[in-house]
Amino acid sequence: MYFKNVGYLMKEITTLDSKHRPKISYIETLFYCNEKSIGQSEFYQSASVGFKPEIKLEAKLIDLTNITHVKYNDIIYKILRTYKKEDIVELVLTSTVVENK
Repeated sequence: MYFKNVGYLMKEITTLDSKHRPKISYIETLFYCNEKSIGQSEFYQSASVGFKPEIKLEAKLIDLTNITHVKYNDIIYKILRTYKKEDIVELVLTSTVVENK
């Protein structure tokens, strides 16, 4: 299986600014993936509990330790769910607005 799309795993880092307020930044790591569609039943089950899955990506098994967001097509998504099967991991994502003032 070929992975033709490019995404970035985003690890959240909290630092303090000059006034000692927390500032969130991200370390991005490139990974290759394929875009898949959200299944109809998966969409409705998630919507019934208040989530709105928007995109599903599959990639080779990767280390997701402390990974909270994924950047794909210049949009930052929050990870809703991961599913591992053999050597593939599926990431179900929802869009989010990340503010960093």
